[in-house]
Amino acid sequence: MILTKTEKTTGIVLAILLLLLTLSGSGYFFFTLKVNFVQWLAYNACSPSSLVYLVGFIAFWLTKKSFWLPLAFLPIYYFGTMGLFTFTWNGANIFAQLSHITMTLNLLWAGYTLYRIADYKGFAQGLLWSILLFVPYIAFVMYYCRTHAQEINNLLQMTA
Repeated sequence: MILTKTEKTTGIVLAILLLLLTLSGSGYFFFTLKVNFVQWLAYNACSPSSLVYLVGFIAFWLTKKSFWLPLAFLPIYYFGTMGLFTFTWNGANIFAQLSHITMTLNLLWAGYTLYRIADYKGFAQGLLWSILLFVPYIAFVMYYCRTHAQEINNLLQMTA
């Protein structure tokens, strides 16, 4: 890899921050809101997406294969970056917005890194797998949330 020490350190710091926010958010959903695993997958879609990114990040560092880094691009963009524009910026959502900002920064770092490495074949393969794996997941989240709207509303009332 041709990354500078600063670029590597930035990526690691962003990944650690994402991990801490993901664990904290997941803990909130599991222990405070007491959701089950399927509810967590749907209502806290940022956390599973972030975990996939972190697994890909670690695999990228261990194998030096560009394929792993963009594996979670689609869900990180959809749930993280788009979340910046769909969640409000007050109350309990401030924590969610911190996670969305961190997800977006990790996405930008990964994109920059892939540009610097210039392994476009690996990037394209990882992006293709991201689409194939996560379009069904995004569809599941949307369907589940739509069919369980009252349940979501009840959970949101608990956080108000």
